[in-house]
Amino acid sequence: MTNKIIKTLILDKSIRLYFTDNTKMLQEIMELSKIKDKTCYLALAKAVSIMSLLSVTLKDNQRISAVITLTDKNYKMYADTDAEGNVRGYVNQALLKAPQQKNSNSTLQDFIGTKASIRIMKGFETNHFTGITDMPYQNLDDDFAYYFKQSEQTDTMIQTKVKLDSVSYLFKSYGIYAQALPGAEEGALDLVREQFEAENLAPLLLSMNDAGIEKALNQRFNSCKVLEHKPIQFACHCSKEMFYGFLYSLSIDELQKTIEANTSIDTKCHICGRNYVFLPSEIQTILQTR
Repeated sequence: MTNKIIKTLILDKSIRLYFTDNTKMLQEIMELSKIKDKTCYLALAKAVSIMSLLSVTLKDNQRISAVITLTDKNYKMYADTDAEGNVRGYVNQALLKAPQQKNSNSTLQDFIGTKASIRIMKGFETNHFTGITDMPYQNLDDDFAYYFKQSEQTDTMIQTKVKLDSVSYLFKSYGIYAQALPGAEEGALDLVREQFEAENLAPLLLSMNDAGIEKALNQRFNSCKVLEHKPIQFACHCSKEMFYGFLYSLSIDELQKTIEANTSIDTKCHICGRNYVFLPSEIQTILQTR
């Protein structure tokens, strides 16, 4: 499913302001996640929503990936995107099967814990920067903003609004990203935050055309301009080649028995659910290289 991010400049071109209704994209990702626990579901949804906003900060073939390690270091969440707006996110198997998956009363702060961290890798495949910070706010929005302040010395505001229905299914998601540019006045981001929180401004803006958006923003901020709309969509980069490593991890005896039984080996990507089937002839080729 494809959604879009609207890029604008506000306050005399001193603030980059991006906002999106990424509901359809996020619904597709979360349906594939197989997460049953409400708090874990919410945490991943917010992380992926943030990552979708960050896609429009990238250029050319840049990528940005985030690894969120919870206070229990065995539990991790992953989200990444590229400059084309291809977004994905998932949790590791340890977290998916964790005992707290049965506890539907935990808060987001409890889920994240007091010693969690965010590690972000940004750049190109062969040349990237890695930064890591702790998560003092335990709410993802402010923790990602804190990362950019600490690692890139950039004042940033992030808001994600994820609404779940009575059966913990995501039915609406909005995201807002604002970044101070050189020359921004002190407190400018606080003004942006106040306006969006007081008026629930994102849904209103997203219901308008560009002229309406500019008019509504100019009523609240100075010299505002819509720059462009950028698509965002779920995309998994898995391939059959990636799963050859699984076959190489099997013993020669296991591979030989599969060939003798003339059966295939089925593999499945836990991110997108795509199946890859290895025929006996392909298994024989692998066996010959062992």
